[in-house]
Amino acid sequence: MPYELTLITRLRKAGWKVKIRDAERLEDPHVTILWKYKTWRLSLRTNQFLEKGQSWRQIDTGVQGAIEEAWETIKKTWDELYPENPITSKNDDEDD
Repeated sequence: MPYELTLITRLRKAGWKVKIRDAERLEDPHVTILWKYKTWRLSLRTNQFLEKGQSWRQIDTGVQGAIEEAWETIKKTWDELYPENPITSKNDDEDD
């Protein structure tokens, strides 16, 4: 597992996890939020959920807060794990 956000004990015991999974290098940069068998994929580029119908209301506020606090670390970790698919292009300001 390339990255897992450390959550407080109460959230872990309730079944919550936040991960950047293996073998996702070709997908849009995202972090996966898991609760038991339910998953949400949150875009690291847009801060929007990748699947329709998913919302922050479905996610424990403690998990939301942990993600917000670690947002820059999560994005930096994605870029380190998948440098061929960075969150922002280094050529954004250049003309083609």
